[in-house]
Amino acid sequence: MKKTASKKTEMERIRDLVDCHIEREITQDELIEKLMTIIGKPIIKVSEVEFIVSEWKGNVYLESRQKLSDGCKDNWVQVEDLTDLTVYEYNDLVSQLFVLYPDYPIEHLEGRFV
Repeated sequence: MKKTASKKTEMERIRDLVDCHIEREITQDELIEKLMTIIGKPIIKVSEVEFIVSEWKGNVYLESRQKLSDGCKDNWVQVEDLTDLTVYEYNDLVSQLFVLYPDYPIEHLEGRFV
């Protein structure tokens, strides 16, 4: 008897995803995105940059990675600042963070044309 998705254990869901990747039903990026969601660290996408929230000794950190010129993705690095984002991209990131982490200490920006 096949189990429904809601009754599968976390390990069974991971095994199914890896099998789908091996059988080329999903890409490596899709595999990683789904695995990150299972472990509770969903990937937030803003333009060409991906963000995750990680914890270290009780402090919450934002990490990012982006596609390089060859199409590969760089490793996750701690975000030092968000000045490279436009106001729209920044507010998009904040909105997505609020959905997943309502207590995350970050605020929307207000942009004005001069």
